[in-house]
Amino acid sequence: MDVQKLTKIIHQQLILDDISFSLPKGEIVGLVGRNGTGKTTLLRTLAGQYIPEKGEIIIEGSNILTSPMFKEEIFYIDEKANFFASYTLDQLYRFYSYVYPQFDHIMYQELMSTHHLQRTMRFKSISKGMQGLFKMILAISSKASYLLLDEPFDGLDIIVRKEVIALLVGYIEETGNTALIASHDLSELDHLVDRVFFLKGAALSLGYELEKTKEQARKLQLVFKQKTIPDYIKQHTTILSIQGRVVVVLLDHYTPEVFAELQALEPLLIEELPLSLEDLFIAKLGENQKGVRG
Repeated sequence: MDVQKLTKIIHQQLILDDISFSLPKGEIVGLVGRNGTGKTTLLRTLAGQYIPEKGEIIIEGSNILTSPMFKEEIFYIDEKANFFASYTLDQLYRFYSYVYPQFDHIMYQELMSTHHLQRTMRFKSISKGMQGLFKMILAISSKASYLLLDEPFDGLDIIVRKEVIALLVGYIEETGNTALIASHDLSELDHLVDRVFFLKGAALSLGYELEKTKEQARKLQLVFKQKTIPDYIKQHTTILSIQGRVVVVLLDHYTPEVFAELQALEPLLIEELPLSLEDLFIAKLGENQKGVRG
């Protein structure tokens, strides 16, 4: 999927501004942003629920905004929609299997049996965890090329969460299809996604390949003789925290030259700390690009 110059305005407010990106085949991609930044709006627009003011969504060379038959390549369940509530699982199954011509009925039945979900159950009567599991079963059974998942792990206990993740990872590995996950659960995404997009101020950053980014970046703990923070640290690092003389910083591109600059500041200690997706989130979506997070 290639998204080109996508713009969406809701109630005269610019939500998505000239957004362009690609979703590679065979990857799980994270979509991260603060609450209210437009993550759900982006998913709804990709799924065709919203019509953008401008832009294109290209699948196999065709713009799905003008070639709606390609929408069957996209699976999306709006987490904020409640039309599921009054239906039985069997009614929902029949609806989605009709919408998606490649729906895998055998896989669906096997997964329903494995996880003890009965067709006569009403969606609103099962637990939130079972609801999340059922929606993931629908998603992977659809055989859609692109799964758009909005907070798929929200409210799931650890056992169900592992089951949902296992289903998703297995599906992507087996089919080579793609999942785009909007989630605030950064700890879960950290060990799951291949790359991540950051959404801020109606704009989308270029996709960061997580492993490559972690290879290039460093999170360091520095201890200085004085409480005054050196200008080099303020200008060339993202400061994650300050406690007295102890400063924790993030450097996007850590090189021997950068290490030499840090040593020239004569810190009492330079210690490397584990770098997480949460650290990148703070660095990329904080109020300032450099300096202390506000």
